[in-house]
Amino acid sequence: MILTRVLDFLAQREVASLAEIAQAVGSTPDAVRSMLQTLQRKGRIHRLPLPEGCGSSCRQCAQGTIEVYGLGAEMPVPGVQLRRCAERSD
Repeated sequence: MILTRVLDFLAQREVASLAEIAQAVGSTPDAVRSMLQTLQRKGRIHRLPLPEGCGSSCRQCAQGTIEVYGLGAEMPVPGVQLRRCAERSD
């Protein structure tokens, strides 16, 4: 089941973007977004707030298009800090 694959992927990564999750489970972002909403309602995952300035300084993505999720119901994930995309070392 894809929901289990989504949870497994988040368990491995701690946090991941919608695009990363969709790629990992071999589905479209729109289909995965629906699954993520279901998991959020059940308290299994949560959407993380973006770092201040994300989507503005590097201009690689639009502010409203970035979605990052973490495992569990709390927000934010303890010990995990999101960095600006310009600072990421992908």
